[in-house]
Amino acid sequence: MIIDSIVVVICVIGLSSAIAQYPQSPCPNIFSYRKDQIKNQIYGHIQIRNLEAEQLVKLNVDLAIGARPPLNNIGSITLVKSRADSYVDIIRGLPAQYRINFPMQNPLPQILSIVLNGQTICTGRAGHGRNIRALCWKHTWYTQLLSQNMAKNDETSVPPAIRPQPRTPNAIALQPNNNLLGRGYVKQTSISPPTSQKGYTCGKPSAAILNRLSINGHLVIKGQFPWIVPLFDRMQPQNPKYICGSTIITKKYLVTAAHCVYGIDDFMPAERILAVPGMYNTDNFLEENAEFVTIEKVIPHHEYVYDDDGTDADLAVLRLEESLEYSDYIIPICLWRGDNDLFKIVGQEGIVAGWGYTEQGPSTVPTYIRTTIMDRQQCNENWSRMYTSTARIFCGDGHGSVPCNGDSGSGLVMKRGNQFYLRGVVSRGKVDKITLKCDATKYAVYTDIAPFRFWMKSVMS
Repeated sequence: MIIDSIVVVICVIGLSSAIAQYPQSPCPNIFSYRKDQIKNQIYGHIQIRNLEAEQLVKLNVDLAIGARPPLNNIGSITLVKSRADSYVDIIRGLPAQYRINFPMQNPLPQILSIVLNGQTICTGRAGHGRNIRALCWKHTWYTQLLSQNMAKNDETSVPPAIRPQPRTPNAIALQPNNNLLGRGYVKQTSISPPTSQKGYTCGKPSAAILNRLSINGHLVIKGQFPWIVPLFDRMQPQNPKYICGSTIITKKYLVTAAHCVYGIDDFMPAERILAVPGMYNTDNFLEENAEFVTIEKVIPHHEYVYDDDGTDADLAVLRLEESLEYSDYIIPICLWRGDNDLFKIVGQEGIVAGWGYTEQGPSTVPTYIRTTIMDRQQCNENWSRMYTSTARIFCGDGHGSVPCNGDSGSGLVMKRGNQFYLRGVVSRGKVDKITLKCDATKYAVYTDIAPFRFWMKSVMS
C-alpha cells in the first residue's frame, strides 16, 4: 500500500522526552538493558517471577523513543528460551525471560510501563522534549507442557513443511511477487494457543484494543482492524506464497477478490489456499493470536470473467472447513446495510488496510489508507476509459495514497456510528509505465459490495 508519509506505531500522544542514549530502568529487578556480544547490539531484558503452570500470561510493554523508527522495523518481543524450556523454568521457580529487540540503537527506547495480566508492574516517566514516539508490544502465551511433537517444532526449530493445523508453528521462505496486482512477498511466521471466547460486535475492535489505539498514523496497530486476513498459495507446501488480503464476514466465511484465487486457467482448488486470521506481522509466524485455517470451498461470483482489464463482479467468497473462534484479534466486519445507491456515498471516506507494498517496498506489517469515494464520471476521466453505469465498481481517491501490490482482495470499510461496514473490495490499480510502480495519481478501483450482498448471503446459507 503506497502511502504519503512514514509513521511509526504511536500508542500515546502528547508525550515528550529528550531520551538519553542509555536510559535508566525504573524497575531494574524486572527490566534491564543488556548487550548482545555477537550482534553488538543493546536489547531489553524482562524477567517475570512467580508465574504458575497452566496460566495465560499477557505482557504489555510500552516504551518511549526520541526518534522516528524505520517503517520496516518496529522491533519485537520474544521469549529468551523456547516455550518448553520456559515452562520448565517456571516449574523450577525461575523467572520467565523476554527479549525486546529495539527498532534502533540510537537513541534507545525508555520504559513507560510494563503490564502483566492487566496489572501494572513497572512504571517509567519520560522527560521533556518534542520528538517522542511511544511504541507498544504485546506477548501472550500459555504456561503449559507442550506435547513431544510441539516441543520439537517449538520457536527454536523450523518444521519441514507448512500444515494448516490450528496453533501449529510453520515456516515459509521469502518469495518474489508476480505481475498481478495482489501478488506480493511472504516470510517466516507462526501461531500460538487459543484465546478465550466472549461477546464481540461486528466491525468494532475489542474495548481492550480500542483503549490502546491511535489512528493518526498509517501503520496498522495490531488488532486495529481485526477482520483483515492474509491469504497464501500452498502450491509449494514448503514455500507458501502470499497472494492477497481478505475480510472475515462470519465465523465460516471470508470475502476477497475473484482474481486473487484465479490460477493459470481456472480458479484455484480450495486446498491450495491458506488463510491466517489474527496474523499481524508476516515476518513472524510464531505470533500470538494467529490461526491457520483451511479453505473448504472457493465460491467466485458466476458473472466474473478473468482478464487483464479487471471486469465486473471481481468477488469471491471462501468457506472455511472449521468455524473461527473470535478473539480480540479475530472479529468479523459488518456487511453493508445501507442503500445500494453509489451516489449516496460519493465524497465520503473509506479505509483500506492490507499487506501491500509501501514506497519502501514489500511490507511485513499491514498499513492503511483513507480514501474518498468518487463518482463514475471522475473515475472514467482519471482512468481515461469508460466504465458503464451498470458496472458494479467504484473508484477511490487516496489523495496521494493508493492500494498497491498485495492489497488486492482487501476490504474498503466505512464507519457508521461506532462500527465499520464493508462497502468495497480492492480490485485493481494503475501501474506507472515509466517507474513500473503503483501510480498514486490514479484512483483505485473497488468492487462495490452493496449490489452483491444478497448474492453473498445466498451462497452462505
